[in-house]
Parts: sequence; C-alpha cells; structure tokens
Amino acid sequence: DSGRLNPEERVEMLQQAGQAEAVVLTMMFQDGATQLDHEQKLAPAVCGLLVLMKNDLCCATPCWSLGPNDSLVYLKLEHNPPWAQQQLQHTQQTFTRDMILCVLSRSKLVVCYKAKDFLRTVLLVYKQDLSWKRVAGCQIQDPQVSGWLLDPSDPSSCFKDLLNKHCKKPRATPSLSPDKVALLSAFVSNIISSLYWLFDLHLALCSKLQSHGLWELYSEIELRMITVLAVMESHCIYVDKGALKRTSDLLGTKMKQLEQEAHKAAGEIFLVTSSAQLRTVLFEKLRLQERCENKKLPKTVYRTSIHRIRAKKLLQLQDLHPLPKIILEYRQVHKIKSTFVDGILSCMKSKNYISSTWHQTSAVTGRISAKHPNFQALPRQPLQISQKQNIQGKEEEVVTIHPRDMFIPREGWSFLAADFCQVELRLLAHFSSDPELLRVFTDPQADVFIVLYSPRKVVDVDEVTPEDREHAKRIVYSVVYGAGRERLSGILGVNVEQASRFQDSFLQTYRGVQAFIQRTIQQSHKQGYVVSLMGRRRLLPNVSSPDWGLRMQAERQAVNFVVQDPGSAADLCKMAMITIFNLVSSSSSLSARLLAQLHDELLYEVEDSQVEKFAALVRSTMESLQHIHHLGVHLKVPLKVAVSVGKSWGSMSELHT
Repeated sequence: DSGRLNPEERVEMLQQAGQAEAVVLTMMFQDGATQLDHEQKLAPAVCGLLVLMKNDLCCATPCWSLGPNDSLVYLKLEHNPPWAQQQLQHTQQTFTRDMILCVLSRSKLVVCYKAKDFLRTVLLVYKQDLSWKRVAGCQIQDPQVSGWLLDPSDPSSCFKDLLNKHCKKPRATPSLSPDKVALLSAFVSNIISSLYWLFDLHLALCSKLQSHGLWELYSEIELRMITVLAVMESHCIYVDKGALKRTSDLLGTKMKQLEQEAHKAAGEIFLVTSSAQLRTVLFEKLRLQERCENKKLPKTVYRTSIHRIRAKKLLQLQDLHPLPKIILEYRQVHKIKSTFVDGILSCMKSKNYISSTWHQTSAVTGRISAKHPNFQALPRQPLQISQKQNIQGKEEEVVTIHPRDMFIPREGWSFLAADFCQVELRLLAHFSSDPELLRVFTDPQADVFIVLYSPRKVVDVDEVTPEDREHAKRIVYSVVYGAGRERLSGILGVNVEQASRFQDSFLQTYRGVQAFIQRTIQQSHKQGYVVSLMGRRRLLPNVSSPDWGLRMQAERQAVNFVVQDPGSAADLCKMAMITIFNLVSSSSSLSARLLAQLHDELLYEVEDSQVEKFAALVRSTMESLQHIHHLGVHLKVPLKVAVSVGKSWGSMSELHT
C-alpha cells in the first residue's frame, strides 16, 4: 500500500516505475474486483490501481507470489481539492499522480487490459491539473485490442476467456480458507497471478500478431487509437437542455395528433404501436392486400401476426389508404423522440453536457462505435412536422426539428467538421484501376457525380440538374454497396428493368469495376477472407456456404469491406484521427478537441480565433493521407476533404480555405 511508504521509499518506487523492464497494471473497484474479473453491468467506482513492476523478463511466471526482483504497489485513486486535504492525504495523492505520470511517460513496456478505460479514468480524476496533452504520447499495450484484431468475429468477452483462448497453460485458483488472514492472502495471490498471466498473454498475442502479418496495423493504428479514444471520452459536448425538453414536448404532442388521425382513418381506436392490432385493421378490416396490384404483397405480411410490418410494405400501401402513411410518420416521430431526444436527456440527468463511450473492439469490420448516446446514429437531415394551431381556420405550422441543433460548443468556441468526400468511390477507383473512373478524379474542382452522369445521357456537364446528379449518385452507390436491382428500383422509383439497365450501363462504362468485384469475390473464396487498404482482415466463414443467401451476403461483405467505411475507409479515418491528434498534442498553441467520429466525418471543437488555421491544418493533413509512406499506402487518386463550421452541430456551413 503506497500510503504506508515513507518519503525515501516513495522516491525509490518512482525510480523502479521508470526503470522496470515491464509495468503491468489494472484498476481496482470498490467491491474488490479488478479489470481482469468478469465485467459487471453496473461497474462500481474505481478506488485504486495495482501496479506490478517486473524487472526480469526471462524469469518464468511465478504461481502466486512476486518474483525475486519484482515489486507490486497499490495506489489509492482519488482526488480531492487542496482545501479538503490533510497534509498526509495530499502527499499520498501527489505520489499517486507522479507514479501514474511516470508509468505513462515510459518508453519501455506497459501492459493494461482495457487500457482506454484506465486512461480515461486518470484524465477524469486529475482533470483539474492534468492536461490531456501530457498523456497523449503514451503507448499502453492492451491485450483486449490485440486479441480482437486477431479474431474480430469472435472477440473474447473477458480477460479469462482471452487467456484460455491464447495461453494453453493450466490455471488453478488458490483454495479459499474461512480464516480472514488466509482469505486476504489468497485474494492478493490471485491478483498477483492474474497480473503475471496478463504479461504472458501480451507476449503470446504479440507473437501471433507478427506471424499473422498484423503487427504493423496494431502498432501504427489500433495501439495509437487507444489514447485518442480515451481523450475523446474525457471531453464533453454541451447540450441546449431547454431546447431538447421543448423538442420532446413538441414531438409528444405530434405523436398524440397522429394517433388521433390514425384512429379516425381506421374508423376505430387501436394501439398504434401494436403490430397485431395494426395488421388486423389493415388486412382484416380494410383488406388492403386485395387492392395491391400485381400481387406485390407477400401473404406472410398479412397472415403472420408476430412480426412488425416493415416500412417497405407500408410504403407499398400508402397510395391505397391514408392509414399506412400516418403510421409511417408516427414511427419516424416516435424514433426521433425516444431514441435521440429522450435518449440524450436520459444520458444527461442533472448535467448540461454528455460524453459518449467509444468502443474500439465491438465491430468485426474495424469501425469504432458509440453508445450512451450513439452519436453515429443521429440523423443528418432535419425532420419537418406540421403543428396544429389553436386558432380555428389557421393553417398548420411546419416546424423543423434537427436533433443535431441541440449540440452546441462552449462560449468562444465553434464546431468544425471535416469529411472525406466520396471516399468509397475514390477507393473503388484505386482498387479497380479503371482508367475511366481514375480520369473522373483528375480535376479536383469537378463534381464527381455530375461528371459520372453527363456521358451516360450524352449531355454537357453544365446541363446536369441536381435531380440528375442525385440519380447518378444513387446508381453508383448501388453498385459500390452491392444493392440489388429491386432495391435500386425502389430508391429511384422506376421498374426493375430500368434499374437493371442503369447498373449495367455503369458497369459497361467502367469495366474495371466489374473486374475488381469479380476478383475480390474470387479471392474471398480462395482465402476465406479479404484484406483492407492497411492490412486489416475480414473473415468470411459463409463465403463457401451451400446456402445461396448466406453466400451472396458474404460476397457483398467482401467487396464492401475493401472499399467502404467498414474496412479501408475506416482505416483512413483512423489514420486521420491519429495524425491530427499528434499534431495538436505536440503544439503549444492549438487547443482543438476531437469530440466524435461519424464514419467519414470528424467533429472538433475549436477556439474561434483558431478556426481558419485549424481548418487548413485538418484539410491538408487528411488529404495528404493519399500517401502514407511508412505503411506503404499510395492511392492512385487524390483525397478530397470538405470542412464546415458552425455554432451548433445542426447548422454547419462549408468553409472554403
């Protein structure tokens, strides 16, 4: 216990922390559990750190006691303001902080399972006197991340599962005695053993990463992302709580209005959220299935009562009766209110800000994800709803609601968003090497989708309308995303034959794209996996499945992973986050903070006086990722980045620099 150390022993311990060959640490919670135990749904508060300083890397792992040259120290993790501290307490807290900084500044090995949680906790505990820039350069090896990278389709849920999967040594648990002293001794022995096993697990995973050709991806991207995400979680985003509550009330009123309209249209009162009751009204009372042309509606839609009627089917029915359209609008309003507006309010509680939890190891594709709240799911486009007026005869008022409007920067700061433009299409041009598609990107000022549209209709670029451009965009991405012709016909509002001709026309013009798709599918069948731009692997166990549906899905996933956000595009975005993070952390003047990552877009909070300078830095840095020399990445097309600025997340305007 560091609280029992005298001043000389503390100086010696700090020296050991800096000089030890390896440091292995874990956080301890108030109930006695550590990060190495099974994760709890409601984790108790952190109370301290256990730090093992290992000096002999060649020594065999001890079973239950410390090695002859090793040390273990417990650091109590709390931070009270100076006026609330007694001298002894102040001295201990200062020592804990100094020990942590010593560990984080080490050039030698540091290992921690769930290192991001440890870093975030340190930043939050010492937020008054520890800048995030002081920990920005640390590199803590995390077996959770390396284990996930080796097998992202089957990540182990806890440390013990990961250990059993990668370390085949037998692990016994010391028998527990009813005697309190013996019980404490067994508890300490178990923690010591777990820390040594964590070190061995790290070595085993490093060896496997190297043998699988994944070490560079881990060390250059995933390892560095740990600190980036920890700092992101330590920042907060302010929310206009009053506006959010007013929006919630407005949406609640609109839902009641839509319920009344639904009851009137149906001719009876029913529970709008009940699929069974809705099915009864639509298909037993109104019998809308009998009015569907060409038998478009499958019988299972109106005969099976356990499944929710999907939006696609309601869209097919909306021209036959007013009720389906009312239900669609009700569902849209309900989702905005429950998921985004009320969901954000529940995350805030008594605060006027929120901070998401960012997960690095939750997706098989390498994408990071957010929870509490999920920023990545917030709609880009605003919702327009009609609001009835109390004055008789007055027309309904149209109100625009945008959940992103509720997020606001601090006083004197602005939001700055940087977005890779058409990154999937540029990656498609790179991987396919199609000469016509490569030529599209030769003019950096040209609108890609207008250029793609004009030769198909043999019209001049200046004659392409916004509707034409959107049409071309949907056709192109239907090919990139592997959308079927039926789906494209629904998107464009044309028949399947026309949709088929559109896709065929694109593939005929850009023949290299079709060759790339076929080549990627063949490789996935041969290898059982595909590889992203920076070497990330996506295992595809169903690519040889006898089930046609599963096999087709795996083939789509293969192509998607190589060019889309789940794979190569995600790697580019991570490199942008890391590179900009390093530039800001090493600058004495820049203070920009990364708040969120939304697929191809990065959201920053920037001081007003630094907006133009930072915008230029972000744009040049992201566009320079066309060539990442140390990773051997050299794209055949330039990258283009759009930068926008605003005083709320929902009202951003493009900044031209």
